[in-house]
Amino acid sequence: MRNRQLSVAVGLVAVLGLGVTACGSDAAEAGGAKASASSSPQAVPANSPAAGQASAPASGKATSTQAGAVPGGRKCTAADLKAAVAGGSGAQSPDAPGAEEIELTNKSGAVCTMKGYPGVDLVGDKGTWNLPRFQGAQAEQVTLQPGGKAYVAVDYLPFAGGGGVEFKVQKIVLTPPDDTSQLTVQWSGANPQDQSGATHPGTYVRPVSAKR
Repeated sequence: MRNRQLSVAVGLVAVLGLGVTACGSDAAEAGGAKASASSSPQAVPANSPAAGQASAPASGKATSTQAGAVPGGRKCTAADLKAAVAGGSGAQSPDAPGAEEIELTNKSGAVCTMKGYPGVDLVGDKGTWNLPRFQGAQAEQVTLQPGGKAYVAVDYLPFAGGGGVEFKVQKIVLTPPDDTSQLTVQWSGANPQDQSGATHPGTYVRPVSAKR
C-alpha cells in the first residue's frame, strides 16, 4: 500500500512539473513575440512626411529658381536708352585725331546689360558711312542700373583741307549691341575726312564701355 502511494505521489510531481514547464514555455514565447514586435520598424502613415512626402520649410514659404534668368538683368535695347553726345567730345585741333563720345543713359525702370560693339552709321552729304570696328579694344559687359550711363567712342580724323575730301555729317545712327532698333544723335565735332572707301580708315567705333 505504501509503495502504491509513493508511486502516485511521484506521478503527481511529474505531471505538475510538465505543467510548469509548459506554462514557462508559453510565457517565454509570448515574451519573445512581444519583444520582436517592439523591435520591428514602426508603421508610417502614408500622409506622413517620413513616408516620402516633402515637408514644408520652417518658414512656411516655398522657394523656387527661375529658369533662364539673365544675371545682371536683360539686354538693353534702343527703347531702354537715351542717346546724346557727351560733353568735351570732338577734336582738340584740326590736324589731330578726335573722338565723338556718345552717352547712353538707361531711361527704363529696370536693370539692363550691354556687351560688344554697337552699329554706327554716319549719315551725311555723301550718303551713309557704316563705320568699322576698332579691333584693338576688349569688349566688356556693362550693367546699367536705372539712370546709369555707358559710353561709345567714335574715333575720327578731322578734315584738314589739302588733298582730302570732307564728309559733312548730318547725324549719327546708332544700333545697340544685339538689337535691331536704332537711336539718332546729332554730330557735334568737326567733320571727318571722308575715308569711307579706305581699307583701314582712321574713323572707327569702339565697344560699349562703362567709362569714358
